[in-house]
Amino acid sequence: MTTATKRDLRHAARARRRELARTMDDAARDAAAAAITEAVLRFVPEPCRVAVYESLPDEPPTGRLVETLVAAGHEVVVPVVLDDFSLEWRYAVPGTSGDRATVRRPSRGGHGGHGGHGPDAADGQGWLGTDTLATCDLIVTPGLSVDAHGTRLGQGGGCYDRALLHRDPATPVVTLLHEGEQSTTDLPADAHDVPVDGYVTTTGRVVRLR
Repeated sequence: MTTATKRDLRHAARARRRELARTMDDAARDAAAAAITEAVLRFVPEPCRVAVYESLPDEPPTGRLVETLVAAGHEVVVPVVLDDFSLEWRYAVPGTSGDRATVRRPSRGGHGGHGGHGPDAADGQGWLGTDTLATCDLIVTPGLSVDAHGTRLGQGGGCYDRALLHRDPATPVVTLLHEGEQSTTDLPADAHDVPVDGYVTTTGRVVRLR
């Protein structure tokens, strides 16, 4: 039997997500948002810095999670993908929806390092630097699937695998999935892939792997 490649798996996962996004109504999205928020809050009992992301329409919704974390006194940072596929970080703005304008940004003369000298650092946008995950107490990542070993299937740019190299090894990393997206077989893994510590599904299920 031929082993599926990452490209094959991504193609199938994206097709499932497109169909799910097409059929999911507002009530189901609200329920998923509430379940994710309640589950992730179990990881953050005290005020801390949390890295999340602004979800796209077919991803598990993170808007309510961001709003709840900020309201609870946590510091929340979200990524912006630069044109070299590194991740620059900024403070989350509750109520912002993820779209191409908010999650992608050209590098404009180099990207952030320590001290937040990233793109448009002087324009008041609050760029924090590409090494921001070193300062986070919890990291919530997107992903198309996760297997029992913590191997995460991402979108293919390697953004998070590079960004996660900055994190403190003791900082937990969890991925958000739609219920049913977890893999029952081993996903293909490359040497640069960084495993995650668990995942949270849109039904509120928390699975700790590492």
